[in-house]
Amino acid sequence: MEIKNTAGEGHIVIEIVGSLDSTNVSKAEEEIIPFITDKACMVLDMGKCNYVSSAGLRLLLMIAKQLAAKGGWLSLVGVCEDVKDVMEMTGFSCFFKTYNTLPEAFEALKKGGMAKC
Repeated sequence: MEIKNTAGEGHIVIEIVGSLDSTNVSKAEEEIIPFITDKACMVLDMGKCNYVSSAGLRLLLMIAKQLAAKGGWLSLVGVCEDVKDVMEMTGFSCFFKTYNTLPEAFEALKKGGMAKC
């Protein structure tokens, strides 16, 4: 698993490459948590993430909750069908705004559509 981040105008994009599971969720948490700041607009680009375990789902939920507590938001982009299926079966899909592409997520941000997840 690899974490890449880029800052943009009013947002941070964090790309997760590979699997997000119990073997690397602590590393992912360490790298993502510093970006959880007041009113942070975070997009997790999951286009190259092929697997998310229950530990990974817990991390995603924890990130969303911490951002919400600070007046920020989290959205997911490019979630593959296998991960979508797991999120739907476990009920996690209702916790996240999801978009197919980064431009869609940025457009929603411009329209103020992500103020609340």
